[in-house]
Formats: sequence, structure tokens, C-alpha cells
Amino acid sequence: MRWLRKCRGIGSAAVVVTLASVALAGCAGDEPEAAAAQSGERTLTLGVSGEPQSFDPALQQSGGDQRWRWQATFDSLLHCEEDGSVVPNAAESYTLSKDARTLTMKLREGMTFSDGSPVDAAAAKATIEHMKVGGGSDAGRVADVTVKTPDDRTVVLEAPRPTGQLPTFMCLAPGAIAQPEQIESGAVASNPVSSGPYVLDVAGSTSGSVYRFEKRDDYWNADAYAYDVITFVTMSEATARLNALMSGEIDGATINYDQAGEAESAGLHVLSAPGTWTGLYLNDRAGERVPALGDVRVRRAINMVFDRQAVADHIMGGEATPTTQIFNPSSAAFDPELDERYPYDIEAARKLMKEAGYSGGFEVEVPTQGENPIYAPMVAQQLGLLNIRVKEVPLTGPTAITDILGGRFSIMDARMSTSASSLFSIVEALEPGSIWNVMQTEDPKLQHLLDEAQVARGERADEVYREINEYVVDQAWFAPWVAENTFFAVRDAEMLPAMSDPFKFNPYLRDFK
Repeated sequence: MRWLRKCRGIGSAAVVVTLASVALAGCAGDEPEAAAAQSGERTLTLGVSGEPQSFDPALQQSGGDQRWRWQATFDSLLHCEEDGSVVPNAAESYTLSKDARTLTMKLREGMTFSDGSPVDAAAAKATIEHMKVGGGSDAGRVADVTVKTPDDRTVVLEAPRPTGQLPTFMCLAPGAIAQPEQIESGAVASNPVSSGPYVLDVAGSTSGSVYRFEKRDDYWNADAYAYDVITFVTMSEATARLNALMSGEIDGATINYDQAGEAESAGLHVLSAPGTWTGLYLNDRAGERVPALGDVRVRRAINMVFDRQAVADHIMGGEATPTTQIFNPSSAAFDPELDERYPYDIEAARKLMKEAGYSGGFEVEVPTQGENPIYAPMVAQQLGLLNIRVKEVPLTGPTAITDILGGRFSIMDARMSTSASSLFSIVEALEPGSIWNVMQTEDPKLQHLLDEAQVARGERADEVYREINEYVVDQAWFAPWVAENTFFAVRDAEMLPAMSDPFKFNPYLRDFK
């Protein structure tokens, strides 16, 4: 789906699950930027919602605006296009076996790191293997993968089971390429040697607040990047990002739906498209920590105490559509009829709780962080109608995502990116090893469909995707409220005429013109 420019006012609310922690501190990048301007270099300054733990490739995240910093530094083996298709990048070609267990990639000849050392198969292997054991949130994507290098330019990934999304994973953080010596020494964490289009200017950067990058003219695809200098400024609050955009301090940033009207009125160019679902993850489907959540009647009851239309109209200002599904409306898995499965009916929900033996409710911890506290009162109030007592747990700092992905919380509210690729959503959220199946829920009936989805093709693939979606909605693995638009603002349309990110959350660095 194409990105659209929005020109109308938006209601008031704030975005959920922004993994942000540190506000803008100081102006450490001012002098380098001034020097760049005087020299005639093209400079781009972007506001970023959170602080990275380090540049260690194993700790990088595939989603959100924090990915910009590692994508400037580390090349990826493959690249995902706007329609979700996968195309060559550092690997000039690739093939996926018919059983979806083996991915073979052929690297481009002559690529080098910023220090002149070769970007080769050994470097790709070292980085993927480091990702597997480095403790990052993306490790699950390649945890069971074996990496082989038949020669200096060939990388072969072998999975123990069909994994149709292996090529997509190589577009993301697991596909980054770092220098093996730096990985071994740990130097990559603070002063990385670059395989990507830019190199970190350590002297012009301040850890935690400002990161300045200079373009590499010797990068194999340098012409795809329009700016000589890119600076990322940490701004955890959406209000700070919008103010900085309007004052000209930054050139682009993710903004909230309730800010789009103000941004347009200020002359900013705003891009928007359906790209996320917002609602609850009911993580403890097996009842391991909260036994009540192991009963599907309780999970269904939770789905029925949220007025989705009211959330869309009054909280999201009309920039969302009520849904019970985690799949993008443009995907093959999506079924409009499933959105009628859980009507807003408090009495019916209470009846389900009574039938399950939990009319007295239970207590559950729910995390709050960044800009999502506005949802916390609604979650506590609506769950309270079922005598579910919410204990809010504030999360701060760069380790917040680790707490969430580690399976600490039985219920959490989330704003999750979606894709036109049904298989990507399946792999991300439903497989026992999925990054967002945080408590590793397994269901034999579902697993049969998940296995088929990895190898199915054509019409049968679409049928399997829809069967999976129907089963997950019926079993109430989640409690989505709305399919939400995402918003990104820049100073003018010529700077960012379109966004090619298939997840419609923020642009690639190569999208800026």
C-alpha cells in the first residue's frame, strides 16, 4: 500500500510501546554540523525515539527508528522492498531451497570495511553466529540456524525446519555484517568499523544523545544515499521531536497521530499508511504464571470488554479501524468477517469469566513505558470490569525491550508493526521460537498449520494463512483493538517523496533524497 499524505486534524492520544528512554542531552553535534554546512556537504538530522544499548550487532533491533544507527553502520546481506519482496544487497544473489531449509547467498566481489579489510563470507558468518549468542532481541530469528561458508563469497544458512522467512531475516538485524576482529575484542560496541554506507564520527558524537555519521565514498552502493553527513539525535518524547521539526533543529522524525494535524499546519510533510495493530498481547496462553489466562474463555472475555470503535474514534482520532486481527488489512491472511468475532459486551464477558471459574478475577502485572501510559488507565479500567486487578510496572532505559521480550509479563499492551507479508507476521508472533511469542506458547493444532505455511505456495499458501488467522482469533491469543496508521514527518516533500519500508513504520536511509 502506498504512503498517503494526511491533511486533516487528529484527535488526542499517545502511541503505545515506544522503546525510548533518554531525552535529548546537550548539543554535542552542533560544531560538526556547522562545519559540514560551510563545506557544502549535504546534511540530514533525524530525531530518534530511543537510545541504543551499544553498536554491538547482536543487540540491534530490526524495527523502529533505532535501526537507523545500525543500518548506517552495517550493511545487510539482503534488502526488503516495499511490497515485502526480498532483493539482493551485499549478497548479489540468493536462493531458498524448495523445502525452505537452506538459504544460499553469493556476496559481491571487492566489498570492504571502512578500514580496508574485506567484507566476506567469514565476516557474515561471524556476525550471524554472534547474533545467536549475543543476548539480543533478534537472536530467536537465527537461533537454530547453522552457517557454512564454502568459499570467501558464499554464505549458506541451514535451518532444522522449514523457515520461509530466512531471506527476510537477512534484511533485518540478523543480516548485518560486522568485522570479526571487532566482535571478538568487543570494540564494535563503541567504535564500529563500518561495512555500511556511513561510518561513525566518534569525535562528533556524544553517547546517548547525538550520533554523527559520515558517508563512505568507497561503499559499493554509495550512490543510493543522498547525504554526506547524517546525525541522529535521541529524543524520547514525541512532543520534543515535533517541536524540533517545527523549529528546524531536525529534518525528520516519527510523530504521533494526534500531532499530524499540527505538523501539517506548520508546513511539514506528513506521510501515513496502515502499518500497525494496537492492543493487548495475552502472552500467558498456557497459564504458566497466571493460570486464568490458560483458559480460552478468560482470554475471550478480555477481548469483549474493549470498545474498539470508541478506541478508533476517540483515542485514535479516526486514524484507525477496529479489528480483532494482528494481520495487516492488505495481507492474504486478513478476513473482514473475523472483526465481528468479539463484540463489545461486558455482561457476556462476565458470564464467560464465571463459567471459567474466575468471576473473582485475578492480579496481573502490566508494563508501562515511554509514551504508552495513556493506555494504562483504559486497560486497568476495562480489565477491572472483570475483576482483573492490574499492577502497573514502569519500564525505563535501553533494557526495557529485554524485559518485555524475556517473557516477564503475562499481559502487555503493544503497538506492533505489520507487513503485507502474512508469513512474516506468522513467523514474528506465532511460532514457538518467534521473537514476539515471548512465553514460547505451543499449540499442536496451530503448529500443523504453521509448519505448512513455511512451505506452501500460491493459493494454498493464502488458504493456510487465513486458517491460521481464524484459529488465533478463535483462541484469543491476542486482544487487538485497532489497525492503526503510522506517521512520519519531514520538512518538505522533496526530501522524502515516498517510503519503501514494507512495515510502514519509518523510512530507509536511502529513501531520503
